Amino acid sequence: MVVTKADVYEKVIFAERPVCPHCGKEMNISECADTGLSCGSGWGTPYFFVCFNDKCPAFVNGWESMKRDYGRKCSYRCICFPGSRKTEMMMVFSFSDGKSEIVDEDVIATDMARGTAADPAVQELVRCFESKNVKALLSNLFDDKVYYKVRLKTVELIGELGQVETIEPLRNHQFRDQRIVAEVRDAIKRIHEISHTRECPYCTEFIEAQATTCSECGRGLS
Repeated sequence: MVVTKADVYEKVIFAERPVCPHCGKEMNISECADTGLSCGSGWGTPYFFVCFNDKCPAFVNGWESMKRDYGRKCSYRCICFPGSRKTEMMMVFSFSDGKSEIVDEDVIATDMARGTAADPAVQELVRCFESKNVKALLSNLFDDKVYYKVRLKTVELIGELGQVETIEPLRNHQFRDQRIVAEVRDAIKRIHEISHTRECPYCTEFIEAQATTCSECGRGLS
């Protein structure tokens, strides 16, 4: 299977964002130039994470240490590669060096949304939604091999179907990605809104949203 630049970005944008070990700030997604940013060598990936915090101790102290040890007017920023928690240092020659490669995530998100709407896999999901094929939607969501954008769209559609019977399999499945976990949580809330239900805090059975007494365990509800 050919992995495109868009495929790599899709994995990066939905991955848990690393934080810089030197300052604790969340790193930015940066697009790699063909020859890297400033060091003159390729990075082997179209995107990686970079700490662009100008107050980061590694960046601030780097100017002095590089001048003292190597006689060079430069510093370095902390970087982290996709799929890894290992960090390295990237040489920079100014405060602005590399910042032009910071990814505008709002623009990319818009482009991805447009592409998602035209994706045949998503169009098939919509057909499953229209026919209320819950089994097919759940099967697609539980498949880790399916791309993020398709799985996220699946969660959205399951939520909009509002079928209470989908809540249990959603809760019982062990999702490995925290973004999907959060979306599933929101979908369950949406299902309860559409079906006008909620869960009894004592026996966890589904009851009417306005019920004052649980129909299953008989306890009073506030």
